[in-house]
Amino acid sequence: MSINEHYKSLLDQLPPSMKKDAWLRLTTRKNNPLSEEQARGIRPDIEELLTSNVNRYYKSKNRQKIKIEANTSTDGTITFSRLDGLEKQLEECEALLRQKENNIKKTIEAQVAEERKHLKDEYDALMACKESEYNNCMVDMKQKTYSFKHQLESQHNSCLAELDKSIVGKDKEISKLFSTISQLKNEKWDIKKTAESVCKDLEDIIFTKDLKIIALNDQVKSFNPSAGRDGTIEPNTFNSFHEAEYWARKWEDARSNLNI
Repeated sequence: MSINEHYKSLLDQLPPSMKKDAWLRLTTRKNNPLSEEQARGIRPDIEELLTSNVNRYYKSKNRQKIKIEANTSTDGTITFSRLDGLEKQLEECEALLRQKENNIKKTIEAQVAEERKHLKDEYDALMACKESEYNNCMVDMKQKTYSFKHQLESQHNSCLAELDKSIVGKDKEISKLFSTISQLKNEKWDIKKTAESVCKDLEDIIFTKDLKIIALNDQVKSFNPSAGRDGTIEPNTFNSFHEAEYWARKWEDARSNLNI
């Protein structure tokens, strides 16, 4: 036995046998027995048991003292009988009080157990309700999420299809534009070649006509030397440096002015 030294003041008032009995009651009692480690600690039930044992011990000593005094007095037998009757009444009262205490304790324990069961039932019902709400909420969220995802995928696919159609249409338009540009380039090149050919032909015609006009003008002068020379016709030969310079300027001006 090794009850904590915290209870030394109570332990000193008890004989060794009652100390041992207190230790056994703590560790072997029917309801809520303590382990040896717990019995060595500081607990309210240990102090309550030791206080009860001290009171019981002193009551027993007082009764023993009264009995001794009663036996030594002249009317001790009567006094002893009365004390014995009082002790029995006290014992009966104590037993009755213990019974009432036990009954009250059992009633309270039953009420507490019933209240615990009621609270547990309410808690279980509330938890079941909340779990059901949670599950319904999760199912609803999953359905909405799936629907929203499906809607987004549908919109995305639709946008991609429209974009693909638009790209295909733009590609066709670009291809047509490239084809048109290429055709226009070819036509421009053909027109340029045709214009160059026509210009060359016209230059050849003009040159030939100029030669014919000059030749005719020379013939006219050969038949009629006194006839004046046409100032608009370039002669085959120049009579002076100034005349050659004059016709050279004419040729330069004609390059920039087609009306000359």
